[in-house]
Amino acid sequence: AIPIAIDATELQPIQRRPDSLNIMTLGSLHYPPNADGIRWFLNDIFPLIQEQVPGVTLTIIGKNPPADFIQAAEQAPETITVTGYVPDLTPYMEAAALMVVPVRAGGGMRVRLLEAFARAMPAVTTTVGLEGIAAEHGREVLVADDPISFAVETVRLLQNESLQQHLAENGRCLAEKRYDWQVVLDQMDAVYAQAGE
Repeated sequence: AIPIAIDATELQPIQRRPDSLNIMTLGSLHYPPNADGIRWFLNDIFPLIQEQVPGVTLTIIGKNPPADFIQAAEQAPETITVTGYVPDLTPYMEAAALMVVPVRAGGGMRVRLLEAFARAMPAVTTTVGLEGIAAEHGREVLVADDPISFAVETVRLLQNESLQQHLAENGRCLAEKRYDWQVVLDQMDAVYAQAGE
């Protein structure tokens, strides 16, 4: 199997603000599995995090945000931001402590998770979100599948800068060694060479 590739040269590590309490999430929100996962985080997980981390904020990025996302941001403008499409993710990543990729359905590899690794962005996801990616819980990413566990892992990461750095460094290393397009092209060359024998 040849994995989806990213350009680790172009996607350089970002410099996150060390004291940030901002959680970011992103996706094409017209795609139902993306909207479903973020809605699950917004409604079932984020309130649990708020109970434990005063001042925590959430930024939802992606085109075509559903009406309930916009309404949530209007009701809590100091806590929840819904940006719609943005041309450059860099300032949002720099302002965030971590990214969440709360996926409950759908298939295929999550390119946004590979991009988070490439940009040294610590992340929390689900087992479904990690499908097809050779990352391990506690090494490059944190993984949780129910609201309480997902909240616990997110709070743990928010409050632990050394864990953020650990995941960021290991995620970047994984992106460079396994998912950079030049590495993937080498794997494809080997397949073509075998096919030609």
